[in-house]
Amino acid sequence: MDPIADQPPLTEQVGAVLSAIANEPDPLGLRLNDVASITGLPTGHVGRHLRTLENDRLVGFGAGRWRVTLRGRRVASGLPAPQRPLIA
Repeated sequence: MDPIADQPPLTEQVGAVLSAIANEPDPLGLRLNDVASITGLPTGHVGRHLRTLENDRLVGFGAGRWRVTLRGRRVASGLPAPQRPLIA
């Protein structure tokens, strides 16, 4: 049984946050403000979505930066790349 297939689909904003982190070429990850500037979402929304993704073990936090996990990379592979900005 695939636990990822059993998860409900990600909302547009949560998917944009996950895609932004997953498409980052820097292996150190992204800071909160970097994710907010890529997605165009307010930092408060990005922070809430990052905590949701962290609880689902799709991203992790360390040394002030957010990184995608292997599980998160599998989920993000089916998502479109983030568009700039998501909200005007």
